[in-house]
Amino acid sequence: MMRGGSRLRWKFLFLYLIPVFSGLWIAGFFMSPDSGSFWRILFSFLIVAAFLILNLGISQMLMRPLGEIAEAVKRFTQGFFNWRIHLQHKKDELGELGSNLNLMAEAIQEKILWLSKNLAESQALLASMEEGVLVLDLKGRVQKINEAMETHVFSLSPADEGKHYLEVFRDPELNDLIQATLASKQGQRRSLSLLGQPGRFYHVQSSLIQDPGSGVGGVIVVFHDVTDLKRLERVRQEFVANVSHELRTPLTAIKGYVEALLDGGLGNSAQAEQFLKVIDRHASRMDKIVSDLLLLAELESPDWSLQKEAIPIPELIRSAVDALRPMAESKRQTLQLRIPPELTSIMGDGQKIHQVILNLLHNAINYTPEGGQISIEARADPPGVEFSISDTGIGIPAEDLHRIFERFYRVDKGRSRELGGTGLGLSIVKHIVEAHGGRVSVLSKLGQGSRFSFFLP
Repeated sequence: MMRGGSRLRWKFLFLYLIPVFSGLWIAGFFMSPDSGSFWRILFSFLIVAAFLILNLGISQMLMRPLGEIAEAVKRFTQGFFNWRIHLQHKKDELGELGSNLNLMAEAIQEKILWLSKNLAESQALLASMEEGVLVLDLKGRVQKINEAMETHVFSLSPADEGKHYLEVFRDPELNDLIQATLASKQGQRRSLSLLGQPGRFYHVQSSLIQDPGSGVGGVIVVFHDVTDLKRLERVRQEFVANVSHELRTPLTAIKGYVEALLDGGLGNSAQAEQFLKVIDRHASRMDKIVSDLLLLAELESPDWSLQKEAIPIPELIRSAVDALRPMAESKRQTLQLRIPPELTSIMGDGQKIHQVILNLLHNAINYTPEGGQISIEARADPPGVEFSISDTGIGIPAEDLHRIFERFYRVDKGRSRELGGTGLGLSIVKHIVEAHGGRVSVLSKLGQGSRFSFFLP
């Protein structure tokens, strides 16, 4: 390094001394008494020309690397960090400066590539998140919103970036959370139901962004959509309440009649027999509720799977009809079967599909008055088979049709309990059919009857 520095200093020394020597030579020439000699004049001009040429050469030697360095610095300021200075042959300070600038450009280029990769990963992560993400600076201006925030949480656009959050959001609870975070410099957690999104619930959490240099750099707000969790929690609460209510009614009746028997009812054999029949009826109802609950639990279990086999369609339907025919005959109802001869078999879980037909047929018999008609039909509906059970019963009000497949939902609660229904039969039907990849539907008019259909592929 000292040797290179010495060379560069000698170059600059020659660059400054050459004009001095040239001036001194010319001055000495004109002050000399025999300055008029032709050969002396010619020699003097040759000496001065040589000095000037040497000066020009040394200037070019210095200006060329300086110009290359200046051009490289200009390229670096424009972002072209792949530009390089080719002064490796120079062994002075200019060569060392060029090498250091090249190393600096390589380091900056690697840093930019690393930052670009991290930025791309962060943007991909934000874009793939189902949660809405909002980033604010310490003045409350929107810095970043992800796709979920734009489309699902609020109707926002990139044009909203840079605006103050009070200009963007019109929700008092959300604005209060952001204001509390900015004021206290502490994260906040709240459950909010945002304006403009009725029925949707969010768990909103704010956190501070830590800047390694200046400390707190901003605020990030994450919106977790907990609507489904709220709905499931409500379903769970309703389910527990319904089960408790359904079991309490027969238990109360059983307990009451048992107490009556213990208080002397056993002495009257006719009355005791009547009480025992009531106890048996309510115990059977409890057994049916528990059996249906266990079946639903089995159907919803992740470990449960269909036991598929070839099921003969005529035998499947006739087996269910024969099981419930005495119940229909007791009400003088007519059962009609329509099964085309070309329908032979279908792949599925025979036991579960048999349960579907039993549940639908049992409902049809229960809710059809005496002397009514019930028809069971199967027809080809490529790429599968559609089964339907129609009745001339009391029908279902239009406002109840969309809820009848919910567990424990009853159109006429008093009549359903009187008939021994658990409110779980149609829910079981829907679970089994959908587990087979099928669909279930209903058409009904109040006072004119109902038609339940299910399709199996």
